Amino acid sequence: MGRRKSSAAGGLTALFTLCVASLVLFTVYVKEGDCSEVDNCGPLHTVQLGAAEVLKPLRGAAAAIVEPLRETGERVTGAFDTSVEEALQRKLQETQGLAAQASRLERENARLRELLKGERSFYEYGPLARVVAPVSDQFTDRIQMDVGSEDGIKPQMPVVVGENTLVGRTTNQVGRTTAEVMLVTDREFAAGVRIIPPAEFDPASGRLSPAVTAANVSYGEGLLRTNLEGYFGIEYVDLSSRAEKGDYVVTSGRAGDRELLFPPGLFVGTIESVSSQDIDQYKKIVVEPAMDADDLEEVRVITEWGPGVGVPG
Repeated sequence: MGRRKSSAAGGLTALFTLCVASLVLFTVYVKEGDCSEVDNCGPLHTVQLGAAEVLKPLRGAAAAIVEPLRETGERVTGAFDTSVEEALQRKLQETQGLAAQASRLERENARLRELLKGERSFYEYGPLARVVAPVSDQFTDRIQMDVGSEDGIKPQMPVVVGENTLVGRTTNQVGRTTAEVMLVTDREFAAGVRIIPPAEFDPASGRLSPAVTAANVSYGEGLLRTNLEGYFGIEYVDLSSRAEKGDYVVTSGRAGDRELLFPPGLFVGTIESVSSQDIDQYKKIVVEPAMDADDLEEVRVITEWGPGVGVPG
């Protein structure tokens, strides 16, 4: 017990001695010269400056070691702090999305302008109709569109696409807001057509040159339909006609003396082949249709035509 008291008393004495010494040194340090002048430098300031000179190389070495570590830490911290980069990435994606949408709208407008470009002043058209579904089976070739009786659509009306390329005709299945279209390639479809050379016909306007419209010039007329063998072509074309591969096929608006369901001059397709044999009474003509059912998106219905709508008589 006596040894412990002696140790505690000695510690207090040492602490008191250090405090007194510190006060004395601080008082001397403050009152002595601060080395601002050459001859005015106290002993404590002199020791301080000497220690600083001795430790200066050590501080430089420590800084050289610590600085790369600090920079590495900043890079690591920046790698984890990706909020700014993510915000920029989102902004870039939004901009790209808007650019893609603008491009898509521009293409859509160009396509719609192309659909409307071929309108003829002497036809009356129903509203632009969107193809909503195919309704074909192994025996029929038909589509459904999103216009109907409320839009002035009736059965047996011609349906066209683009620059008045014939797609088909409406059937009896006409509802208030939808209607069924029998395509030209359907086995039940038929239309009176005439054959003309490509150089003499403008599909956009439907105009024929005087040479082609002359009564003494005939490249052939007949009935367009798909036969029992599955060939889409023209029947009853006289052997004397000058029909050739590559000629255009357009609606004639009649079959003999009968007026049919289509106005004259609608583009149907191009002759793919012409053949005949000595025993044949008519030429066998196969036609490549101008319309492709798989590409149909929008179509137009011709609701009126004829002299009363402006067609030349």
